[in-house]
Amino acid sequence: MVLDPGIPTLPAVLDPVELTKQIGLLPALQWPWGVPQEVRLELLRWHAADRCTLEIAFPAASGWDRVIGKVYATDRPDVYDVMEGLARAGFGPEAEFSIPRPIAYLPSLRLLLQERVEGMPAQKTFKLGDDRERAVAAERCARWLARFHTVAPPLGRVTDVEELLRRSERKRRSMMEEGGALTAKSEQLFERLRAARSALAAVPMCAGHGDYAHNQVIFVEGRTVTWDWDVYDIADPTRDVASFIVTLKRLALKSFGWVRALDDAAEVFLKTYLDVRGCSSVAAHLPFYKAAYCLWEAHWEVKTKRRLGWGERARAMLDEGLHTLDGVK
Repeated sequence: MVLDPGIPTLPAVLDPVELTKQIGLLPALQWPWGVPQEVRLELLRWHAADRCTLEIAFPAASGWDRVIGKVYATDRPDVYDVMEGLARAGFGPEAEFSIPRPIAYLPSLRLLLQERVEGMPAQKTFKLGDDRERAVAAERCARWLARFHTVAPPLGRVTDVEELLRRSERKRRSMMEEGGALTAKSEQLFERLRAARSALAAVPMCAGHGDYAHNQVIFVEGRTVTWDWDVYDIADPTRDVASFIVTLKRLALKSFGWVRALDDAAEVFLKTYLDVRGCSSVAAHLPFYKAAYCLWEAHWEVKTKRRLGWGERARAMLDEGLHTLDGVK
């Protein structure tokens, strides 16, 4: 059993009796399967003192049905509300560009229940697919994002350039504790970010995913699904575009040993997005946002130290950020 005092309702969620009781209180409109007689739980992801994602299985007429549950350290009914709003805006389970169907939010457990989407993870396609498959995946991801930025209702806090710089400075300060070349490179990249900020023009903001990346997208026949709405916000659309491109670079570095191994797919993604949405400010602002996300990805490597070679990967991401700003006046 996962023990995490930072998520106070987690023991109740992991208790089949209590979980069954709370699910049984849901109205039939939200939970049409009736009170489950048995539940089985599988841990999918755990972020200590923050959130925990589970698969919840229960017997149904056709066998075992499954939903995804996410339990939070703090009360997050807003995530369910945002998903409901997106479904009403045209991103429901029947749409080509969609999100997982929100099922319910149980405030007593701080538990979000949503559809379990079965399909091909975009991350798997980018890692194992051939060039054609990667290009198709990149195009689908770009079309989803362009649709989202065009029609989704803007909700949540505003993440403007100044807020992004503040977060970047905190990450740079954290990296300074490592010393050596990483300190110097992170300092250099942050100073160039601050200088590049003055060239950014004011642009209309729109709904933001906040963490748009290859590992947030699942392909189903006739449907592209984006999940994980914990950090939704309002931002310059370039931010989500840059987030996707830079996380592809980090995937390339981890999977193939070269930060630009997936650049062809990234180019398809960017071209498709620009062709569909025609947002000229995105191309102009992209170097700044990409460089910022390179700093953030380097910080993640330093913070987690999850795999051998984290220092080399952090250095490569910082170098890529500096290269991205070359030529930016």
